[in-house]
Amino acid sequence: MANTLELIDKKDQLELRANAIVNQAEQEQRKLNEDELVEFNQITEDLKNTENEIRELNNKLNNNKKRNKTMKQFSLINAINAVVNNRNLDETAQEVVNAGIAEMRKAGQSFSGQIILPVEERAAIQATVTDHGEEVVAEDKLNILEPLRNRLVLTQAGATYMTGLVGNVSIPTYSGTSVAWKGEVAAAEDGAGTFDEVELSPKRLTAYLDISKQFLIQDSASAEQMLKNDIVRALAEKLESTILGSAAGSTTQPAGIFNLITSATGAAATYAGTVAMEKALDENNATGNFTYIVSPAVKATLRTAAKDSGSGLFTMENDEINGLPVYCTNSCAGCVVGNFEDYVIAQWGGIDLTVDPYTQASNGKVRLVINAYFDAKPRRTESFTGFVPSGN
Repeated sequence: MANTLELIDKKDQLELRANAIVNQAEQEQRKLNEDELVEFNQITEDLKNTENEIRELNNKLNNNKKRNKTMKQFSLINAINAVVNNRNLDETAQEVVNAGIAEMRKAGQSFSGQIILPVEERAAIQATVTDHGEEVVAEDKLNILEPLRNRLVLTQAGATYMTGLVGNVSIPTYSGTSVAWKGEVAAAEDGAGTFDEVELSPKRLTAYLDISKQFLIQDSASAEQMLKNDIVRALAEKLESTILGSAAGSTTQPAGIFNLITSATGAAATYAGTVAMEKALDENNATGNFTYIVSPAVKATLRTAAKDSGSGLFTMENDEINGLPVYCTNSCAGCVVGNFEDYVIAQWGGIDLTVDPYTQASNGKVRLVINAYFDAKPRRTESFTGFVPSGN
């Protein structure tokens, strides 16, 4: 696509050629001949199209500049301070919040907070400080979703993360086909597999942060980054501890993975136990890239569990078990192995933030209540196995 300078140059050349045709005819005191008239009409049409292209490109550039200006000026700390001090959000903050509200409405979710952060928008944060008369601008992005994904051990292990959802979501599953040997004239059996579906529905995940008023008067890129990290950490820890736990599911929270999967016979934090788990996956026809997720306690046991009595090798070495990668998190209740691409984490709408300046007022703090909507389920429970150590 041509840029503005190229289009302006094209327009100038067309105008020069049109003037040359007219001037030639005027000098010879005649009307335009047939060929000149065809060329002149074509130049007129090309000029019209070129001017329209220039106008559209300029409008696009102006809109981008306006958007970038709006998003770069957004400061989450300033927005929280506005709410705490009973002031209206400034125009740029309100535009970001409106984008978050639009996401919530699209997803069909309610919201009650004064600040709604969009997750589908890349809203840039600008934090400025004056140092010897110079302005320092941070390049950080207020994109809550990306650091949330990155922080989740589940997504590092390959879990599927879905956003922009509307209402309940049904994900189809297929059990595969079956075949059999038959005699020459024996009738064939129906070998079709079975279609099923896993339904995901939005469930409210809530957490809170207590922020000191001293922190909220800071105006720096590092303060913005710290606040964003705290929000992400609060969401990630609660979400992951639920998914990698053993609690039964309900209408208000997802079931823990250890409540859904079958523990392999002999599964334990030993070399033989890991072999038994991988054998169970093979027998279930599980396919894909297998990965382990373990608790720190299980990790410590596996790192000291000898493979045999003579090799000096241990079950877990170099963050691998039997050549498979291992991820460790405090959020995991035990040990699970499988193809995490078959585990789906779904998110609806944006991040709803309620600023509560009263609950912790006597302690000089502001409470930030975080609400978001998630669900998580495996597409195939046969793709996973594991165990929870006794006593957990």
